[in-house]
Amino acid sequence: MKRDVKALSGQDFDVLIIGAGIYGAAAAWDAVSRGLSVALIDKGDFGGATSSNSLKIIHGGLRYLQSLDVDRMRESIRERRNLMAIAPHQVHPLRCILPTSGFLMNGKPVMRLGLLMNDIIGFDRNRIQDPQKRIPAGKVVSKETCMGMIPGLDGRKVTGGALWTDGQVYSTERFLLDFVISAERAGAVCANYVEASDFLKDKNGIRGVVAKDGLTGKTFGIQSKMVLNAAGGWVDCLLEKGVSSRKRVNLSTAMNLVIGRDILPDCAVGLTSRFTFRREDGRDYHGKRVLFMTPWRRFTLAGTFHRPYRGQPDDLLVSETEIRSCLDDINGAYPGTPIRREDVTFFYKGFLPMDGVNPKTGEVRLTRHYRIHDHEKEDGIRGLISVVGVKYTTARDVAQRAVDMVAAKLKKKTGQSISRKTPIAGGDIEWFGTFLSEASRTDTSGLSSVVVRHLVYQYGSEYKRILDYAVKHPIWKKVMPGSQEVIAAEVIHAVREEAAVTLSDVIRRRTDLGAAGDPGDDCLKACAALMARELGWDEKREHKEIQNTKSAYVPKNA
Repeated sequence: MKRDVKALSGQDFDVLIIGAGIYGAAAAWDAVSRGLSVALIDKGDFGGATSSNSLKIIHGGLRYLQSLDVDRMRESIRERRNLMAIAPHQVHPLRCILPTSGFLMNGKPVMRLGLLMNDIIGFDRNRIQDPQKRIPAGKVVSKETCMGMIPGLDGRKVTGGALWTDGQVYSTERFLLDFVISAERAGAVCANYVEASDFLKDKNGIRGVVAKDGLTGKTFGIQSKMVLNAAGGWVDCLLEKGVSSRKRVNLSTAMNLVIGRDILPDCAVGLTSRFTFRREDGRDYHGKRVLFMTPWRRFTLAGTFHRPYRGQPDDLLVSETEIRSCLDDINGAYPGTPIRREDVTFFYKGFLPMDGVNPKTGEVRLTRHYRIHDHEKEDGIRGLISVVGVKYTTARDVAQRAVDMVAAKLKKKTGQSISRKTPIAGGDIEWFGTFLSEASRTDTSGLSSVVVRHLVYQYGSEYKRILDYAVKHPIWKKVMPGSQEVIAAEVIHAVREEAAVTLSDVIRRRTDLGAAGDPGDDCLKACAALMARELGWDEKREHKEIQNTKSAYVPKNA
């Protein structure tokens, strides 16, 4: 994949997609796979904003049982299966447990019934060839089993545990990039660091955008018959550019912490956290909420913490005060294994749409359903559609629906979407377990089994592209400083084939070097040196890239 900005102004596209988060990336792949001419742009890097903030869980919607929202459960269960099928290297089963207590909603009888209903509603969850992707039936386990799975849990009120299986993404950043790569290979023109600064209009409505290349500062036009606004937290900012001042999204923030140790290696755990909210009348509300602690590699992800947001999207920051507040909640829910501030190696924060804030409890009321806005109907402006997503799991399905509307507006016969069943880049794997074993057994590159395993999970069926670099240039077999598995060849591949143009692109999104925290000065310097030789950076540019990348790991004082 090459960053070809010139190609953006060289044709009249069927659809221009603004925003290369998971919704925009999935829409680009779906649209081009149906035969539409597609351009995809983002003012930052691919997946550089909210889509990088995740507990990495692809969930089947078990929590929707509380509201008996069967439609949303079916949608989530179906998409979990679809994603495992099209990205078998990235999406894998994950066991989850929630301690039971009492006899009401969290009691054993109610949870047993809920898990049974979940299995019945998800009757087709295992209609997938790969045995590694099978989702077993949920069950309620004894108190002893639950305490064994969650060592250190205060067991005074625990009666057992509700055990079920969901999905987990190995790397949400790579998973998203696989959609972009798939779209580009099928003919889409994809460019990061290109901002839509204004709309192009004619008497019939929107006809594209005025774009600005963030790397050169040059402006140019991108012509398109339709524009799909998939800008996430910036949806309204884009619409304010001469389209509509009406608010479509009330923003809230979602924050997750990365803990630098594997606290619960066997499964994700839902834990009850108590909190106190001071109402406007001065009275305190004492409430409960569920936090999740999720094992990921050698780390633990903890969250999610929701807050209302009143500022501009570009001003989003993470403060030290927020981190410590989240830690207090985590330690209150799981005091058996205290987590200190120095245990937090990284933090993720992004946007989610909300309906408002509960005035009695102070809790954010998240928007439950995605929205696809037809601006011809809403604002009398043809050629523009906006999509507002609410979760990572169903992004592909919502993107498909948005492209359905685009195709209908274009009055083009595109046929059925194939994105739910066609493997994305790296996904050409029939049985993942067999593929992984075969790769480890037949590898002749001289790399360690740890590195080969990582490459298979990271790149799937395309892992040999990285091996080719390493074989032709043995010096690139070297594991990067501070890492156990990322090799120099991945850095070279990211620059040459994946449109990585900044150090942060490589450290945080193309590789796993900085996915769980600051990889250290030695790693940053080594990576910057490799990129400098590829991109012609001077010493001053190398230093600037290192400092910019390090700043992402430092919270602001507030």
